[in-house]
Amino acid sequence: MNKKLQFAFLVSLLVNVLLVGVLLGQLPERVDRGSSRGQRMEEAIAELPEPLQARFCEKMEPLREDRESLRNQIQEARDEAIRLLVTEPFDEAAYDRQVNKIHELRGLRAKRMAEVVKAVAKDSPLEQREMLAEMLKRPPPPPAK
Repeated sequence: MNKKLQFAFLVSLLVNVLLVGVLLGQLPERVDRGSSRGQRMEEAIAELPEPLQARFCEKMEPLREDRESLRNQIQEARDEAIRLLVTEPFDEAAYDRQVNKIHELRGLRAKRMAEVVKAVAKDSPLEQREMLAEMLKRPPPPPAK
């Protein structure tokens, strides 16, 4: 092997090891955060009055149906961005396009959720909207380790 190829291989190997280390290092935190968020959401929905709970679940159904497709699109865009990150030569424009695609997909997901909340809130009395707002609050961040 010539020296350039050896160097490129070594850099590629190093980047992959770092990437795997970062991903594995964040995995327990992401798993805890993901399960607690979903669990917290289910508990909060269960505390809503029955009419509000039923409307919220009914309006959320189309989102649940599209969730897997959107999640897959985001994952594919992330995988492509990571692939572009370690490709030689680095294509900055292509990387930026993938990052923008990820942001657009996440924005679409947030917009859909906001539309569901608006649809439920517009026909709800203030007390129920307050409960809905409380349910949507993010939990405080975990204490620093």
